[in-house]
Amino acid sequence: MNIQRTIYWNKLTEIEELKDFFEEDFPRFKKLIEDRIEEFEKFSDEALDKFSKLRALEITNGCTQWGFRRGDQECLSVEQTRECMNLVMGFMKRTELYFPSEGQIEFDEEQKAFIQAGRSLYQDAFKKNIKESEREYYAASTAQFIVYGHERMQRAMTLVKQDYETLFSPYYIERGQKYILPYLRSFEM
Repeated sequence: MNIQRTIYWNKLTEIEELKDFFEEDFPRFKKLIEDRIEEFEKFSDEALDKFSKLRALEITNGCTQWGFRRGDQECLSVEQTRECMNLVMGFMKRTELYFPSEGQIEFDEEQKAFIQAGRSLYQDAFKKNIKESEREYYAASTAQFIVYGHERMQRAMTLVKQDYETLFSPYYIERGQKYILPYLRSFEM
């Protein structure tokens, strides 16, 4: 599914976590993102819907975890932070999702492999501190937002808010939405 879109690369270069990669080698990082876009476009709309829901949960959980590590004034308690992490990591490990309003969401084998590859890349980048894996992770993450699109990501974040706001708190739901926003502003479909 090759969708016509306009990507504003200059807007992507302004995103804090992407700046260094673009500054080091703009053409190479751009190509990594474009290659990942092609890879993700091979999935059906149904698969992309499921992936976007997982991505919305990952982002919200990431904001929650970072807030706790930094000791933000709004951070959740140790127990609440752990509960958020266990929920999302459990979904990742089992490669399935559960939303109270939608029920169980399952992935086929190809989709499970995609999720596992993303999880492995994340671990290499941020647990093993492999710089090239970090570059690849951010290229993949950027490509995901672009392929999932505005509406799909907004629906996914609305679902996370609806079903899990009491767990993550309104503050971290909003932080997750703010994290995604610059990516969504970097392209038009």
